[in-house]
Amino acid sequence: MASSTASSSLARHVQALYPLARVLAGDNEAAALVEDVYDHAANMPPDERPSDERTWLFRLLIDRRHGTLSSTDAELPSGTETSFTDDPFRREVAEQTAERKLPVAFAACSLHERVILALDVLASPSDTALATALDTTEANARTTRDQARSALRASLRDVLNGPERMLVDVALPDKALRAQLRTLLEDRFQPTPSSLRATVRDILERARAKREADAADSANASTDSLLSTVSNWRSVRPLVWTLALVGVFAVGIAGWMYLSAASSPSSSSPQSIVDLSVQRASEVTPAQPVTSADEAETYIRATWGRRVSVPSIENASLRGVSRLQPGRDVTVPVLLYDDPPEATRIAVYAFSYALLDRLGTRGTLDRALRTKLATNQSLLDEQQDDQSVVQWRQKDDIFVAVAPHLSPSSLRGRIQL
Repeated sequence: MASSTASSSLARHVQALYPLARVLAGDNEAAALVEDVYDHAANMPPDERPSDERTWLFRLLIDRRHGTLSSTDAELPSGTETSFTDDPFRREVAEQTAERKLPVAFAACSLHERVILALDVLASPSDTALATALDTTEANARTTRDQARSALRASLRDVLNGPERMLVDVALPDKALRAQLRTLLEDRFQPTPSSLRATVRDILERARAKREADAADSANASTDSLLSTVSNWRSVRPLVWTLALVGVFAVGIAGWMYLSAASSPSSSSPQSIVDLSVQRASEVTPAQPVTSADEAETYIRATWGRRVSVPSIENASLRGVSRLQPGRDVTVPVLLYDDPPEATRIAVYAFSYALLDRLGTRGTLDRALRTKLATNQSLLDEQQDDQSVVQWRQKDDIFVAVAPHLSPSSLRGRIQL
């Protein structure tokens, strides 16, 4: 009877032990930890147990978690602390925090980064498959993927406060973050509409039927053409010489037109945004005088509906906002800075990925430069047509700074983001 009473007295403390076990070991291991403690406590004769059973069980629980449960008089280990990455509770809270803020962080990434991240988590392609999809080398594909993952981490840090940021940095594994992103994309962008699946099947079926019909028509036409040629050769022979002379004349005209076109520049040739910026730098004039970055950002937001982070240039003063108009349907904001020591001007063009889509061949971003710009706020400089050019990216915005009087390294060193 005494033994039964002692067992009951121990059992009443399980409700207090279980929450502490969850803090120490996490939800998945808490029950097993409590069971281990009671296995040990049950084997201790009642008359040898400490009078304060509750405290004794707490100490056993802590000792068991740290792997030092060897006797009833074991002391609480000093200096032991579960690391951030090993702590189940910290990881759980880090995952909950990241999940809450992930939509904002993903939306803050550039369109290019979002596409790479979606491809990464939804398709999980191999390096070879990713390189094929991006039309680049495997090394460049890995770099692009790693940069996109880093950009997502950076965006997530930007929307968190100090303690949250620290917790997510050290306690949220990359694998867990990618799993959360996959869930977010699947929940938001799936399922595929049944009407779209039906339309795709119809498109494929029509294409197959057309190929079969074209193949049959081609075979019939070849047979008919051969028979017609044999039977009508004598009647059409007088026309052959006439057609031959017309053909020679047409070839001559075509050759003259080709040489004429080759000798003059083609208006439809693709032009990079760097070439466009350099060639038009002398033409832009201030359309809206401004004296501060806040004024410029407000004007651009009101005129173009864009939020642009205006850079500062050391020892140069912001003079105004102009516009570059590569075509009738699109304009590009241009920030103009006075550089007093040289009495010259620095032009900074504010392109965006959305603008590039609208510009088409009038302003392109080649694959090599697009890859280099994958790193956010990384300044790239070059010399072109005796003018210094610096390019960088901030989120979806692509900036091109042009200065005719500075070296590329000097211009790069003076730009402050």
